[in-house]
Amino acid sequence: MIAETQVTVRNAGLLLVQRGAQVASGILFAMLVPRLMGPATYGRYALVASLSMWFVLASALGLTQVIGRYVPSLVLRRDKDALRTFLGNLLAVRLVGGAVAAGAYLLVTALWLRDLDPLVLVTVAGAVFVRATARLLFAFFLGVNQTARWGMGQVLRGWVSLVFLLAGFYLGGLGGACVGLLLTEVAVLLVAVWWIRPQIALPRPRLNVHLLGPYLRFGLTFFASDLLLAAFRRSGEAMVWVVSGDYVQVGYFGLAYGVFLMAALLFPQLTLAFAPLLTLLLSQGRIDELEKWIERLLKGLAVGGVLAVYGVLFLAKDVVPMVFGSAYGPVATSLLALAVTLLALGLSSVARLLALVFDLPGAALAAAGVRLVAFWAVGPPLVAWRRSVGACLAVLAASVVYSAYLVWRMKRTVRFPLRTWALAIALGGLFLPLAWLHWSLEMRVVLYLLFLVGYGGALLLLRVVAPGEAAAAWRTIRRKSWASNG
Repeated sequence: MIAETQVTVRNAGLLLVQRGAQVASGILFAMLVPRLMGPATYGRYALVASLSMWFVLASALGLTQVIGRYVPSLVLRRDKDALRTFLGNLLAVRLVGGAVAAGAYLLVTALWLRDLDPLVLVTVAGAVFVRATARLLFAFFLGVNQTARWGMGQVLRGWVSLVFLLAGFYLGGLGGACVGLLLTEVAVLLVAVWWIRPQIALPRPRLNVHLLGPYLRFGLTFFASDLLLAAFRRSGEAMVWVVSGDYVQVGYFGLAYGVFLMAALLFPQLTLAFAPLLTLLLSQGRIDELEKWIERLLKGLAVGGVLAVYGVLFLAKDVVPMVFGSAYGPVATSLLALAVTLLALGLSSVARLLALVFDLPGAALAAAGVRLVAFWAVGPPLVAWRRSVGACLAVLAASVVYSAYLVWRMKRTVRFPLRTWALAIALGGLFLPLAWLHWSLEMRVVLYLLFLVGYGGALLLLRVVAPGEAAAAWRTIRRKSWASNG
């Protein structure tokens, strides 16, 4: 179990590094692709590509959560035949689901986007099918506690797409760019196949509905909660437009929320990396150790949230106009409300992980519904009051309600140690007066560095973070014992 813990911590650290690589590829994409294509062509590409993501999501069916929850038990039993059979059944479901999603995408876009070349739509439909298949194969690595490889799917997709999209557009315009999108998905799928073969050999698709029944019910409940979460994440711009009727405010919110998502999506990804470890601890009855890991995750995410909040407080007012242009100065205020949201997101990410580990998908589904309802209940009056900033405040309020509900549900099942989480946040509050000093950007950078030193010292002094804890985690992350990861 010590080796398993080390592998989990190392993979979580590698996910942080991968997130940086994803952000870098996203920045390069934003700098190169829209400029090369021009506004009109890029608008067409962005539309067909973004629509494809909804159909890929529709093919998911919660199978990633199924793998994260049940594959670790099969690995513990060292039953490769059972594991291969299980994954073969899941692969069959995903192939059928991917084919249906690709066909539905082609039908919808052919009826709606009649001005586009049908070959463009056929090509993107093919990308939907291939991506759906690749996502399942990469999810296998989550189940066997190789979450660094699980996360590599998205990293590879970001960097490979830059090559194929740019080359494809140069050679064939919009159609060539869509071929580049398809080739990107094929390349990512081939990497997944190459990596999975030494593990268990590529599973043969087979469909046993009787075997899969309980797992599909579990996965479909999480799938429904994922759809509700997606509806929450993607409905803010619509709310701002409906209430304010101002495209400028829609743009302010969209930009702020896009920056927020770069950090926000990391939280659930990091916690999900611990699903195999916590599942094994639960199966072995080691509840005390499981609760210690809950506390560590809560503490780490709280510290990360505090650092993000102070980064916005100290730097956003100057950095936002510098990066996005002076017209986007008001986005800095919106970012502050969204940064505070990260504090609540740490709680909900851990609680949702526990809903997965303890087989409580209904709690995750109910919580997702609560957040969507809360967002649309408080959002319109807040948007009417403060427009785009009000929409960000609505995200914060709905996220607090969501977190509180999930924690309340999970505390019935397992101890949820909130004291250290609250203390890590309270220590950050001691430095608030520094953030309101109206000095130059250079001095505010110095102040942020001084905050990091002071906050880190306070965490160590009060033993919120043990002196050797961070160093031990770093040594584990750096250790290159990839053999133990197999």
